[in-house]
Amino acid sequence: MLRIETGGPGLRRADIREGSAQEDVDLVAELVAVGFRGRLWEKVAADLVVYAFQPLLHAMRLSENGKLAGLVAKSKKPLRLTDEERATLHHNQADREQLALMTISVAMETFPEVLKAGGYDPTKNTGKGGKPARLFTFFYGRCGLVFPRVFENWREERAQRFAGRATVPLDIVDLAHTFGRGTSQPESGDEFVELCDQLIKMINELDPRDKAVWIMTLRGESQGEIADALGIKVGDVENARYKFRKAVKIRREEGTLIVPPRLEAEWRLYPAWMKKQRKKVVR
Repeated sequence: MLRIETGGPGLRRADIREGSAQEDVDLVAELVAVGFRGRLWEKVAADLVVYAFQPLLHAMRLSENGKLAGLVAKSKKPLRLTDEERATLHHNQADREQLALMTISVAMETFPEVLKAGGYDPTKNTGKGGKPARLFTFFYGRCGLVFPRVFENWREERAQRFAGRATVPLDIVDLAHTFGRGTSQPESGDEFVELCDQLIKMINELDPRDKAVWIMTLRGESQGEIADALGIKVGDVENARYKFRKAVKIRREEGTLIVPPRLEAEWRLYPAWMKKQRKKVVR
């Protein structure tokens, strides 16, 4: 099994571009002859990774302007991204790198068989301006073909990770613990129960990621702990918290969410507690 590396001493993408399509044809013939084993194949595979890695990151980061759509245009599996997923690909370097390595790995698994079957034909696989495509460009195209499938698997794994945390039951005890931080005993009574029921309903209506963030927040986990557990950025955790706090504020202003007067003191302490949580970033 080949170990995928994204770079190394002496490896530059510009170096890989040197040569001709005919040299690539000869190289493929040599690789077929040695059965895609040994140092030659390891060197070629490493160069393919170097060539494809950064362009994949670039295409994902610019997914909003169609760069990624162009890459996957020939794939049989359509790629449909939500606005949240596009934002994630644009802002989250770690997710882009993970997806790029996963895509390269999947493309590499079948690449020898594709080459053995004559899949690389520079006279048919043309590049820019109709020029014969290089082997490395051909491999990058293969990455585009498998990317939608890789992304779907990544999406499902990510959703399961969020759902696993989001399905943890949330009850009044969690909110009572939060409101009780400023008093010797948590508040009780019908007014408090009604308020907690409304807040729990709002949290349960969040998407799985934001719901997971809030369940973990109410149970005292820091931003860093939440980010590590969910595989997201600390900024994503804070954004999820901010959106929910804003929604609560709007409902209070509209009069659809009532905080009883005797709970106002504890409510005012809540933002201060949240600020302390922001400082408890464990990475």
